[in-house]
Amino acid sequence: MTHEVRLSINEILQSKHFKHAKVVAGKDGLGRLVQWVHVLEVTSIEDLLNGNELILSTGIGWKDDVNVFRMMVQQFIDSNASGLCIELGTYISNIPKEIKELADAHDFPIIVFTEKVRFIDITQEIHSLLIQKHYLILSDLEEYSNRINQLLLSSSNPQQEILQLLHEHLNMTVFYISNQGQFQVFSTRKSIEPKKLFHLLKSNKIPKHMNVAHQSVCALDQTFADLFIISESGAITEFDSLILDRTAIALAQSHLRELYTEEQRQAKEMEWVSSWIEGELSNEQIHLYLSDLDPNLKPNGCTVLICKADNLEKLTSEFTYLKIYFRSIFEQRGIYLLSYIQKKQIVFILLDNWKTNDIKRRVKEGIDCLKKSEFIKKIKCSSLEFGVGKFVRNLSHVRNSYLTAKETLKIREMMPNEIHSYFYEDLYIFRLVLASNEQGVLREFISDYLEPVLRYDQQNNGELLKTLKIYLNCKGAKKEAAEQLHIVRQTLYHRLDKLYNLLGHDFMETYKRQAIEVAISAHEYFSALKSDDTSILNSS
Repeated sequence: MTHEVRLSINEILQSKHFKHAKVVAGKDGLGRLVQWVHVLEVTSIEDLLNGNELILSTGIGWKDDVNVFRMMVQQFIDSNASGLCIELGTYISNIPKEIKELADAHDFPIIVFTEKVRFIDITQEIHSLLIQKHYLILSDLEEYSNRINQLLLSSSNPQQEILQLLHEHLNMTVFYISNQGQFQVFSTRKSIEPKKLFHLLKSNKIPKHMNVAHQSVCALDQTFADLFIISESGAITEFDSLILDRTAIALAQSHLRELYTEEQRQAKEMEWVSSWIEGELSNEQIHLYLSDLDPNLKPNGCTVLICKADNLEKLTSEFTYLKIYFRSIFEQRGIYLLSYIQKKQIVFILLDNWKTNDIKRRVKEGIDCLKKSEFIKKIKCSSLEFGVGKFVRNLSHVRNSYLTAKETLKIREMMPNEIHSYFYEDLYIFRLVLASNEQGVLREFISDYLEPVLRYDQQNNGELLKTLKIYLNCKGAKKEAAEQLHIVRQTLYHRLDKLYNLLGHDFMETYKRQAIEVAISAHEYFSALKSDDTSILNSS
């Protein structure tokens, strides 16, 4: 910095109204900062002080009682006041020895005026000094902001230069860690070890001689990095924190610009991604391209995530930021994204860059994070729907993952009450339903196992199908089934008698029960396709 922004008691002692003042105790605390001046004559301060005040007093409140005097000084110390100035003569002629000892023990400066002074003049002068200091702070902050803005506009590597500027401006150690775990340290101490420092900060085991301030580098509701300043020569001031905050904002802008540029570059590659999804590329071509894209990218497999929203086509201007946001979410979980935009969908190829077997958990965490985010709500995309296809080890098989992701999204949209998972592998029986429907045997299968029940419900406006489904879900537990149906057990027994008559007394036997359960799921699938019971019955 080009100037000192702290106003200390030492500085105040140099002003004209302190020409005849004398420090009688707490001389080791003259470096204390002063943020305000306060006149106090009461004997109980309670909540009158916020800290860092220089107290002015005539001592009228404790002139005849040294115990009250001691109690007041202790209250000043406990309230983190900067110091005490007392006018001698009118009410107090000297400072008792035990008061001086208390002040010395806590490095709490006590200053006496041996001549009569006007507190209003002292207050005005110190407040003028404070205003000047604040003006210098704002001027320096503005100058610093202009310098980092110039770096953002002109530098090819603004991040590095901004961190170096922060280090030089505050003359403190600067520690920067990205969300990928990469360290950068700027320090005058060559012996400092980044990993050791990181573990100290992470475990919150900071040595007493270190003062630390932290600011997250955030954009689009996501944290991209953490920025720390570390002082070993004094406390971190409000000005230091403001400089840190401005730096974090500039770094976020730099990171966002890099991401935006990267996304624009990737937009040109959509044709290649489309060819990949269509299955037109060999495994060798895919790996060669990905290696050129990012040498550190060594995926052990991939899956396809389809994101759909009704108003997606209206957000053309937001597409780049939307993809940036998706990428920031998943990269934190070891997943690299490539995207392909369709009319109402964004197709993402999720490349697993971690050597772990928990890709499903990480993808689910990412989707849950997206659905809850404020950024998604801001761009009015809160109704996003997701479908995740099969995970494939061979990257040339990505089309299989894409088709299964489409199936998953379709089933989720058709049957939201039945399918709660985002993943194709969790469709369970509906995978069989889909395959059977494609082969044209599904309607016949439903008719073979459910026709009597469907016909009864159609003719009598009954609820036998619902009863059957819940009874099977409860594994034949009558009490539980009655509770879920909100009927008395006698009514359930009456309905079960009808089911036995329609389906046979063996409908709870293993294989027949399984067939009926498949038929119920298939019927629900057709119902979601706007197909009614009559069409199923009439086709039999």
